[in-house]
Amino acid sequence: MPEHSSLENQQQLTISPEQAGQRLDRYLTAFLPEISRTAIQQLIADGQILVNEKKSKAGYALRSGDSIAILATSPVSDLSHLEPLSIPLDIVYEDDDLLVINKPAGLVVHPAPGHKDDTLVNALLARYPELRQVGSEERPGIVHRLDRDTSGLMIVAKNARAHAALVEQMKRHEIIKRYLALVEGNIALDQGSIDAPIGRNPRNRQQMAITAIGSREARTHFRVLERFNRHTLLLLQLETGRTHQIRLHLKAIGHPVLGDPVYGSGNVLKRMPLQRQFLHAYQLSFTHPITGKHLELEAPLPPELQIVLDQKDFL
Repeated sequence: MPEHSSLENQQQLTISPEQAGQRLDRYLTAFLPEISRTAIQQLIADGQILVNEKKSKAGYALRSGDSIAILATSPVSDLSHLEPLSIPLDIVYEDDDLLVINKPAGLVVHPAPGHKDDTLVNALLARYPELRQVGSEERPGIVHRLDRDTSGLMIVAKNARAHAALVEQMKRHEIIKRYLALVEGNIALDQGSIDAPIGRNPRNRQQMAITAIGSREARTHFRVLERFNRHTLLLLQLETGRTHQIRLHLKAIGHPVLGDPVYGSGNVLKRMPLQRQFLHAYQLSFTHPITGKHLELEAPLPPELQIVLDQKDFL
């Protein structure tokens, strides 16, 4: 397995001896199964995939120790034609430099296979066309992401200066992100921390896994807010921001997020009105990148999750 790390807008891979000898495009097609080989080849041709910081060819034979930078996962030709789409946005905070939105569950953040023109990025471009000049073409203005079926607060930068400063705050773990989650079972501790490294699942590249191979450190802190007969409501705070971190960490301690279609147990009661995972980005706390003002914002549970909590007899 290669060593793997990621920044907000790119991924870095280091090729191990076991991976050496493969064609660059074949290797990346296996690593990114959601992207076609043709699209991978286009990304390489566009210079969106670099080998040892240089443009390469699809047929390049990988060598042990090679460094691969994936700068984007959609060909430039596709990204330049991102279509604005008027989708309602729930804006919690806005000024000249940034906005914070309350993303609904079901909305994909940026274009991906199967979702090319119905994403948050399309909605943002319809309202703020100037965002095309902020951040990467693939994720204009986006500072951090949420899973499709996770609702809650996200920061979007409106200019390059604010974007760079917010990404730097994110890298230094200075943006505090707190979540509400309803999990299966009754957690014995009132509060605690989960420290377990996360990397790609070698058996399914579209999923993540807790593994010591090709992984990055990940820490999640939790506190019990309310206990029910068969479930527990948690307030969680991320120290790191790995893909699927909360969902994986809670699964690892035997208390998966209720309704999680990938990492959950599948034990959602049929009479419970829950059609999504019970995970909500509840609170953001950070320093304004331009004014230096401290901002602390909250988004209450959406109605479809509050309804579940109100049915205490089923919990």
